[in-house]
Amino acid sequence: MTEDTETYRLQYEKMLKRNEKIVFSICFFYANHAVPFDDLRQEVLASLWKSYKNFRGECMESTWVYRVCLNTCLFSIKKYTPKIKFSPLENLPKLAEESGMATTEQLEWLYSAIAKLHPLDKAIILMWLDELSYNDIADNIGIPRNTVATRLHRIRKKLSEFK
Repeated sequence: MTEDTETYRLQYEKMLKRNEKIVFSICFFYANHAVPFDDLRQEVLASLWKSYKNFRGECMESTWVYRVCLNTCLFSIKKYTPKIKFSPLENLPKLAEESGMATTEQLEWLYSAIAKLHPLDKAIILMWLDELSYNDIADNIGIPRNTVATRLHRIRKKLSEFK
């Protein structure tokens, strides 16, 4: 292994350590029966490895990682599951307002609700839950900021109908 390759590997590992939460959460929410989590994560890690040398630093590193992860996940899903069937949120069971659900149950409900969202909505809500600004979400996905605000409003409204 040459010195340049070793340096690249160390830089890549540091970048991955700084952004492992992003990689995990995006892969977790896009994984399905056709593209399991481990396979999706492997695809993302390979994409990050191949493209890290082209990262120019014109945006935040985390923004770049989000973009690579999202694009890789969406491409993998499209590649391995040509006809994805989505269930509308209306099919999720409504939760009683005073159900007394434990935090674990609430998280399971939230994960299942997010899993049913359209892929773009899923990406938007995940970044919002990671506390990214509307501008950062818009930059990551490549849509206008106002579209992000509108979609988030609609997504949150759908989710709140089931609480």
